[in-house]
Amino acid sequence: MPPASRSPWRPELTPSSAGGRGGARTGAAPTDPPEAAAFEREYPGASWLATRVTRALEDTGARADALVSSVARRHDLSHAALNALAVIEGNGEPLAVGALGAQMHITSGTMTSVIDTLVRNGYVVRSTDPEDRRRVLVDITPAAQAVLDRLLPEVARTVTVALAGLPEQELRELLATLDRVRAAIEAAPTDVGTPLRRRRPARLTRS
Repeated sequence: MPPASRSPWRPELTPSSAGGRGGARTGAAPTDPPEAAAFEREYPGASWLATRVTRALEDTGARADALVSSVARRHDLSHAALNALAVIEGNGEPLAVGALGAQMHITSGTMTSVIDTLVRNGYVVRSTDPEDRRRVLVDITPAAQAVLDRLLPEVARTVTVALAGLPEQELRELLATLDRVRAAIEAAPTDVGTPLRRRRPARLTRS
């Protein structure tokens, strides 16, 4: 039985996980760890490697979020609040709440909560779009810009130090790969068909 920590659902990476091929496969590649074949027996038609990569992306994203969040908290902001201020400032003018939520990829309810907090703290002001009275616009205040002037350089320095051990060429290649992964996920069909039935191992069955 493979160790639980080597499951594709878990985030830890291993040197051997670099091998194999993407997409659904008929069997694990010779360079894959033993649990790859076990996973693909349990989930017919699924790819251990694709699942492993997706889980690693989730874990890496969570760690990157935590890194930036730690900086934002030192300035009494959440990561979402920091992102909202940065997006509004970058727009160069008031931005519709709906457009802000779309750029941040968060729900309207969460966006409203973030904006409410920023308004209470004096970092954001709401106004009505003069061209469409139904739309609410948001803009940052001078106090918010003062915070960004302190916070953004700290974020940039923090992530630069965190990734300083990786060669520049490797980072550029990673960025290009992530662009392709992002495009592949966005282009993924909503209807993937009916998956084959799981072959749940007996050791996982509860009586």
